Amino acid sequence: MTPRKPDLAQQLLDSAIALFAERTYEGTQMPAVAQRAGVGVGTIYRYFPSKEALGNAAFQHAKRGLLEELGAALADGGPAASTREEFGRFWRGFTRYASSRPESFVFLEHQQHDTFLDPDSLTLAAEIDRIAADFIARGQQAGAIREGDAEQLVALAIGAFTGLVKLHRPDGLGALSAEALSLAEEAVWDLLHRKAP
Repeated sequence: MTPRKPDLAQQLLDSAIALFAERTYEGTQMPAVAQRAGVGVGTIYRYFPSKEALGNAAFQHAKRGLLEELGAALADGGPAASTREEFGRFWRGFTRYASSRPESFVFLEHQQHDTFLDPDSLTLAAEIDRIAADFIARGQQAGAIREGDAEQLVALAIGAFTGLVKLHRPDGLGALSAEALSLAEEAVWDLLHRKAP
């Protein structure tokens, strides 16, 4: 039985994401993507008519992967018993995603995308922002999360997590002990939770 050929479109996306993470979208040229994927430049254009189309496909692929990981983490074990437990599930989802797909995480979180994102990509990005802001709003209503603008609080938490990922590149979060990850989780939760008066 002959081994199955990898899906070429996926191979192109993986190559693009790796290079975008390493060099940024702006700093990546199509010939570099072709070389990384082991194909001619013309092959890319058979799948993606422009660099913007490739960038949007890569962004959407990476965001969908993050949404799936978060969805699985949030559903793990049924309804969360508390805001703190729900935060822990968010943390595990982000941690698993950043550990299993570090290049995708870096591509999504460490650079500006506003130069090339199309409406579909922007809608997908807004979905994750909405999920996080809804969590903050519910936590505030329950008295578990400090007062403040939900988007700003999300930005603080995501920024802290992104900084942790950046600090531990290239070894990745998988190199951290469970204790170190737990301490980092507590520190980020401390940014969000409402202190008792």
